[in-house]
Amino acid sequence: MHYYLTLGREFLTNRDAKRAKAQLEAGENSIWKPDFNKGQLLPAVLLLENLNLLQFLTPDVQLRGSDEKMVEFKALAVTHRHVIKNYLNVSISEKLTSIAIAQELLAKIDLKLDYVGRLGKRKNRECVYRFVAPDDQRDSIFGQWLNRDEAFQNELVSVTNNMVLSTPVIDTTSQDIPQTLTPVESPTVQGWKGLKLKMRLGLDNAGSFYNQLVSTIGEAIGVADGEPYWNGYLGQWQVWVNFGSRCTSVVCDWLFAV
Repeated sequence: MHYYLTLGREFLTNRDAKRAKAQLEAGENSIWKPDFNKGQLLPAVLLLENLNLLQFLTPDVQLRGSDEKMVEFKALAVTHRHVIKNYLNVSISEKLTSIAIAQELLAKIDLKLDYVGRLGKRKNRECVYRFVAPDDQRDSIFGQWLNRDEAFQNELVSVTNNMVLSTPVIDTTSQDIPQTLTPVESPTVQGWKGLKLKMRLGLDNAGSFYNQLVSTIGEAIGVADGEPYWNGYLGQWQVWVNFGSRCTSVVCDWLFAV
């Protein structure tokens, strides 16, 4: 998780997709949801990013529970304690100190803050902590993983660049498509309708070009299977996509990029 939170961040979507694909193959196109959820790292990594966990990994910076950034961190974690429990299996409560919460979350990437001592005046002393990078050779391992992922990605790009595809003819005439929005619909519902419209038009315009892509590179191209669902905490749309006979969940901006 530490690797995908840092050096390997751009490769995380592909990692999760490959894991889901393997589970589908093992289950003969069926999947056990608890196993699927356990095998996906993207939600947990996005959550740690939003909590700004990496701010604590600056060496030699002393941290106190009363520091402004520590107070803000605790408030954010307590606000989203239910999401943290769901995705990271870490229990957060008001009773915990900000340092204790940070330690619980840092443990998810096998790191911790080291105790320095109690500093300050006699009647107002506080426990002080700082981060000391572990001597576990993880940087060397991360470098090997990065080389592996970059090589795999370059191989995919090379295959795609060598493909000869016909250029699609797309009707650029503006289309007056009625919208059926009502005053009671939320912004997220309206956003979904706009996204649905773009996806539908995109597939309709692809025609034989899209079919040629499917027949040429098979599982590299997918078709949206059902409606995208809005993840309010992550602030993004996600959608189930069929890759041939297999189905996996991807974020919609990734789908749009394809």
